[in-house]
Amino acid sequence: MEKLQRKIKNFLIIAILFLLPAYLIKIKPGRISFNVLELLILGLFLIWFFNKDIIYEISGFSRSGVARQNTKYFVPISLIFTGLILSVIANKNFHSGLGAIKGWFFFPILFGIVFYDGMKKDKKLLERSLAALFCSGVAVSAVGLAYEISGATTYDGRLAAFWSSPNQLAMYLAVPFLVGVYFAKRETRNEKREFFYSGLILTALALFFTKSYGAWLALGISLLVWLVFELKNKVKIKNVFLVGLIITALLSWAGVSKFQAIQKMGGRSSLASRIMIGKSAGLMAQKNPFFGIGPGNFQEKYLEYQKYFPPYLEWSVPQPHNIFLAFWLESGILGFAGFVWVSFLFFRDNKISIQKDRDLGILFSAVMAYILAHGLVDTTYWRNDLAVVFWAVVFANYYLSNGSPAKSKK
Repeated sequence: MEKLQRKIKNFLIIAILFLLPAYLIKIKPGRISFNVLELLILGLFLIWFFNKDIIYEISGFSRSGVARQNTKYFVPISLIFTGLILSVIANKNFHSGLGAIKGWFFFPILFGIVFYDGMKKDKKLLERSLAALFCSGVAVSAVGLAYEISGATTYDGRLAAFWSSPNQLAMYLAVPFLVGVYFAKRETRNEKREFFYSGLILTALALFFTKSYGAWLALGISLLVWLVFELKNKVKIKNVFLVGLIITALLSWAGVSKFQAIQKMGGRSSLASRIMIGKSAGLMAQKNPFFGIGPGNFQEKYLEYQKYFPPYLEWSVPQPHNIFLAFWLESGILGFAGFVWVSFLFFRDNKISIQKDRDLGILFSAVMAYILAHGLVDTTYWRNDLAVVFWAVVFANYYLSNGSPAKSKK
């Protein structure tokens, strides 16, 4: 029975990472709404929680006699939740605020905890989970390219597929792209390498058609981070250099296109719009420095702050296009401090991860570099799927540094 539970749990972990876009399918039986991704994570958590070994560990008495697990992430995560709850209370946005906490923090962190425990019990789970995430990106890219071929793009000719904006699609595809680079570098069997290279090409094409300059620039930065780590490995450096060269060419094309678009649009460019959003968000931070404006409350506050500025260039703005500013505004100073603390712990753990398994450790470093770099110009966390990816990477990196055996050197 225990073995069956473990198989079901591992299957659900892999399925969740493949079905991350399922958060777009909403289920609303009453005032409280859920989405398919949340329900899958809830099912995974219940199967994990009612396993006898887990109950023993939670109560402090595991069969191996270990009293408790390392909980260094407990304090910063507690700070994030404390900041979120205080922000909800201070701003009285209980319905939207608690919904944001549920979808963007509670369920993603639950997934990360169960994922961490699963990796400790099955050393193959991490690789299989990464493969599932990559396959999800390839599947989404294939669907996206079908949209592109059929001409189902935005008014300005950018690919968004079934997301509400091209940038949202780009943010989803970026991490699977990096995972694909990892597999293409690491795989030695020709037939599998061909699969990963083919998937990388599909994903790169879909990313290209989003024309998301921020995503490509952040990917270029993350691959540069990868390249720096690989400088000591002259055999593999040529592969990373080739990918970096391709991205540099694409960035050059995108930069010229972006500049031309700004010239044509004059004062109504996306750059001008971002500046105005940034000014509005900055004023919100000045007026609400301690508790913020409440999670999931940016759109409403943004419209409210119109009176302080000339007519907005963009009206539908669910987030401030900056991950750090978003944490400050929507979880207050405590939530922001917790996020910075988690990021600090991640990179400290990552040094050990690279020693344990160099390729995986570098992958995690590149992924976090992408999230934070793109987060300077967009909000690469405050969405169900992106939040799950963030915590999955944090806990996978923690497992690699803390719970996995060192990889034997050949």
